[in-house]
Amino acid sequence: MNHESIRIPLEIQIGQELYAQIQGKVLETILKEAKVEKTENYFKNILQGHSFKVNEKLAPRLYESFLAVMNKLDFKESTEFYITNNPELNAFAVSRLEQDESHIININSGLIDKVDDDELKFIIGHEIGHLISNNATIAQLLDFVFVDQDQTPLLMQHKIAVWDKLSELTADRFGFIACGKLDKVLACFFKMASGLSVERINFDPRAFSLENDEILNYFKETGSGNLLSHPINPIRIKAIELFEESHLYRNLIVGEEIVLDQVLNESISGLIQSLMVISNSPVNYHRTCFIASAGLIVAGIDKAIEPNEYNAIIDELSAFTVFPKLTLKEMIDAEQIDHFFENSVKELLEINPGEKNMMLEYMINIIIADSSISDSELNFIFDFGTKLGFERKEIAQIFASSIQEKFIPNIYT
Repeated sequence: MNHESIRIPLEIQIGQELYAQIQGKVLETILKEAKVEKTENYFKNILQGHSFKVNEKLAPRLYESFLAVMNKLDFKESTEFYITNNPELNAFAVSRLEQDESHIININSGLIDKVDDDELKFIIGHEIGHLISNNATIAQLLDFVFVDQDQTPLLMQHKIAVWDKLSELTADRFGFIACGKLDKVLACFFKMASGLSVERINFDPRAFSLENDEILNYFKETGSGNLLSHPINPIRIKAIELFEESHLYRNLIVGEEIVLDQVLNESISGLIQSLMVISNSPVNYHRTCFIASAGLIVAGIDKAIEPNEYNAIIDELSAFTVFPKLTLKEMIDAEQIDHFFENSVKELLEINPGEKNMMLEYMINIIIADSSISDSELNFIFDFGTKLGFERKEIAQIFASSIQEKFIPNIYT
């Protein structure tokens, strides 16, 4: 089975970027050489002391289901399965960092009790999907580097959040392949969301799917789906439905050669747009346009955009867009920087006149980012600040305050 062809392209791309940014290969080598207590051993010690290890003798039915899923997904790496006494409907996978160790998959007893055999295959396949994609390893390395998640650079925070959700969608594909029954997958989502028995309410998978479409439309319009750590169930369900209807899946189940499924990729791309948006607020859209255009204009006054200036723009954009570098590139390629600048200033001042302080301070911060202040940059700030309604003395005071707080002279010139 060609595992890579099953994955969502954007999930692969972002995962590779994150792995490279934290120097994942080097980090894995260091962790092995440093004799740091292995993460998988830590979990194994806890699970062996407080959980039930599934094996052929003690739980033959469960053991056979787990092996059947591994065979279905063509996953041959050593894996141990545990069941923990916990009513929470949850499961997780822990990737091994050493070849002589086993991966670990834990499923809470509450989840085992709630689902039937087919639904359990979806859950197991989902967790194995995290191992196949190597996303479980990347997640562990990110947790190691950013022990305090609040210290994660803003530039990476939003990218990690999007990648987390995309990795869930990819894992769902493997779960669906393992199960192979859309109605069972829908029932599984219903049970995990409601905690109810499908028999109790005479569950109708078709009606559930239609209701999810309506909820999905709401989240698309509001952009609030991006506030959750996992993609909302309607997105996950729709993504599975699209996968089930795709040529990619059809080719997979009949054993034909798997080729690029552009229709599926475009459908998924449209579906996950709500995950890419940090905010649908009009004011934040205009702030994004202002930060990008004003940054480029100010950084280019002295004819050369220095790395520090570029990075300062990217850092500011990171608060408003998941892909700040792409946003900046698109603005440059559009060749309408002055238009975006003038329009964003106009719109922001109409929405909130108090934005003018943020505008002026931001542009000053870009100027001083390269440890140099030219006469042309100074004149530009005075001219722009005056147009915003500031007195020259006020502009000078704001500039002086920014220099005191953030300016670091270049002592090597």
